[in-house]
Amino acid sequence: MIGYGAILLFVVLCAISSVPLVLRNGSFDAGEVIITVSLPGALVSAVIGAVCGGGDGRAGGERDGILTGLPRGAIYGARAAACACLVAGVVLLSLVAAAVGVVAAVSLGGHLNSASIGTPIGQVAALTLSSAAMAFGIGASVRSLPLALVSVVLIVLVADVALSFAGEWTEWIRFSAVQGGVLGESRVLPAVTSGLVWIAVPCVGGYLRTRTVEA
Repeated sequence: MIGYGAILLFVVLCAISSVPLVLRNGSFDAGEVIITVSLPGALVSAVIGAVCGGGDGRAGGERDGILTGLPRGAIYGARAAACACLVAGVVLLSLVAAAVGVVAAVSLGGHLNSASIGTPIGQVAALTLSSAAMAFGIGASVRSLPLALVSVVLIVLVADVALSFAGEWTEWIRFSAVQGGVLGESRVLPAVTSGLVWIAVPCVGGYLRTRTVEA
């Protein structure tokens, strides 16, 4: 509960900080606020994914489940389901904070052009889930929380930025292409190939590692 309280406070602060941005133009769409407020949620979701994927790997986290007769695949699936539930909570908190931001902006004189929120909500959900899935797969593959967190940070903040300077061809292998595809800012095929590299491969690798490693 303390962790979710801290996340809620962080996202609400982002919502409040977004108010001056939407007021600069005098008018705004509700979807703009939702996307702006939810961007920190993608980073939070990546941390959650890393924790769920590899948080207790080195400590033999599957041991209790295996001793009770649960298949390793079921244990891996349960971790993935727990991760998805936590990320859904992050999305919900982000939407609550976005609603606070919209109400505050309107109260301060901003004009709400559109209250359409269906597409933005879908984009936010996909954005946070993709971040969590990437980190979950990496965490399950390396089975070390510190290494998983460092790897995620390096991929998102270092490797992705460095690849962006290497030419347009890197669009096919940058993780940001996945998120850009979710937001409709990148082409479909590069988003798919990047998704295979950064989501499908780590998740399959994590599953295989869970099936074969000693508990």
